Amino acid sequence: MKRDKEAFRIEQDSYLIVVTYLLEPRGEALVEITRDGVLVKEFLWPSYKIWNLQAHARDIVAGLKHDSDAGLLVAGSTGLGGNVYQPAAARGEEQ
Repeated sequence: MKRDKEAFRIEQDSYLIVVTYLLEPRGEALVEITRDGVLVKEFLWPSYKIWNLQAHARDIVAGLKHDSDAGLLVAGSTGLGGNVYQPAAARGEEQ
């Protein structure tokens, strides 16, 4: 993974969402979500869809406060029944 420039950062309550464009893999952005300085989630997100993260920051944080990915699923919706967000379990990772 090769980082480019930071796209944006959002502070919401005690959470910080930082989205960084990547040079590799192309077309992807790195999303890092921390709470009180501790990494909560880190995953790749299609660059073309990063602004949905900003638009749904409150939904994302509200979900995370309840140990839920509901806000990320709202932000990742394609509107056609698909979703760009894949929870860690679906990616074969431990949560």
